[in-house]
Order: sequence, then structure tokens, then C-alpha cells
Amino acid sequence: MGEDETVEHVMLECVKYARDRNEMMQVVLRQLGDARVEKTGREWMLLLLGLCGDTSEKMIEAVKEFLERMWSARCRD
Repeated sequence: MGEDETVEHVMLECVKYARDRNEMMQVVLRQLGDARVEKTGREWMLLLLGLCGDTSEKMIEAVKEFLERMWSARCRD
């Protein structure tokens, strides 16, 4: 679609995976307490990849499911 397909782009921005990303982010935000969370792209990546102390097992599972669905969709294309 003309975008640089970086990991950050695919995980946080790509419209192709918006529905799956929204499902993942609902889990993440619930785990963070549904508070309004403002983070930079780098901060979100650290959280979603489990590289900071705020990441829970439920978040990791949600990210894993997102990546599996994304990967399956890419393989079908």
C-alpha cells in the first residue's frame, strides 16, 4: 500500500490489520486499567513486545494472537 512495512507500522498503524489490532488493543487497555494512555510509538512497541515491566501475560497472549492472525493473512495474500 506504499508504506514502509516496519514492525512498528504493522503493529500500530497498518490499516490492513486494523480490526485485529483493535481486538489486541482492547485487551491491552483493559490490562492497563482502561485509563487514557498516551504513549509514543516506541513506548507502545516496548510494551507490546514485553520489554517493559508493565506487560502482563494477557497482553503477551493478545499480541501473540494478533501476530498469528496477521501472519496468516499475509500468507494467504
